[in-house]
Amino acid sequence: MLFPYEKRCITRLAKTLTMRESSVQNLFSFSSSASFVAWIVIFREISDSWFEALNMVLNMALWLTKHAAWIAAKNEVLESEAKRVHTCLRRAAGMFEFVQENIDKVSGASSVAGSDFDSAVLQAYIHQCTAEAQEVTVARAIEMKHSPQLISALAHETSQLFTKAGSSLEKLDASIFGKWRLYMQLKAQLYLAYAYAFLGESLLAEDRCGEAIRACKEGISCYQVASDFADKYSKSTGPGLHAHPEKHLFFRRVEPLLKRHLDKAERENSLIYHEKIAEECPSLEMKATYGLVKAEPFTLPPPHKEWNATVYESFNISKASMPDFSKIKKSSKQLTPVHEEKLYETDRDPTNDSGCVLL
Repeated sequence: MLFPYEKRCITRLAKTLTMRESSVQNLFSFSSSASFVAWIVIFREISDSWFEALNMVLNMALWLTKHAAWIAAKNEVLESEAKRVHTCLRRAAGMFEFVQENIDKVSGASSVAGSDFDSAVLQAYIHQCTAEAQEVTVARAIEMKHSPQLISALAHETSQLFTKAGSSLEKLDASIFGKWRLYMQLKAQLYLAYAYAFLGESLLAEDRCGEAIRACKEGISCYQVASDFADKYSKSTGPGLHAHPEKHLFFRRVEPLLKRHLDKAERENSLIYHEKIAEECPSLEMKATYGLVKAEPFTLPPPHKEWNATVYESFNISKASMPDFSKIKKSSKQLTPVHEEKLYETDRDPTNDSGCVLL
């Protein structure tokens, strides 16, 4: 279900968005900048209503991510608010997928490296939104004390999504996208550390102390890598505001959790089991049984019933004198970059069991 503002905007656009052969599709010229490279002033224009439609859908997806971050940054997030965050991020992922699937309808739109229509950027958005929605699932699983095996599998899946998001950006300009990629990399390592922490707990419950010790040691290594990425991220430059993941309780809690499981496993192993410590780390669950997040599919709403083929055919623009905007081009206009207001970010530790917030 669309929010009221989204519904009004999309419905208005759907009335002018037509089939490829419609005479009104190229009647007006539309312009747009880009989220990351706008500060280098990439400003494009084209007379194609699909260009405007895709920009509008993309901007709504970005708004949903900001709205989710605003909710998640509160001092305490209620269960109903966590569900809203989850929904916003799933819907944003679906909107980014819609843009990616339809971008070929606008000639040259994806040709600008690093623009919002660059397939690498869109793929990163999709993976990040899905991963952050799954963060809510992981937190819920910890809160409800689900099995360590399930939590480990969910954390591993979340780590893989962040890894894919970071990998999508590896060929783009590091001076612009390096900070974003570092953020994806630290989140990937953080959730990998959690995956090993709960794997260690699961193995310990099965009296497999040797493997539990090895899993916990691997998790500590992942946490150290995440801490290194967090340090690099804090010193990085580039578009966008800085988050402070290393200050959050969810980040700070994983190392003590790993050490606690490791101490218990080593103690029990020395007194009871006397198992050899495995040289090869136990494998993480490759696919969680429950809780995996999928993007919520997005489609444009249907045009108004009075906006039909007969109305299309009544337009005769053959005598209109129009500039050639059939292909996307760089505009001579200049845009001032939009100043992004800093979201309130609580400095209080959450009172829940997981300590999880969206970083």
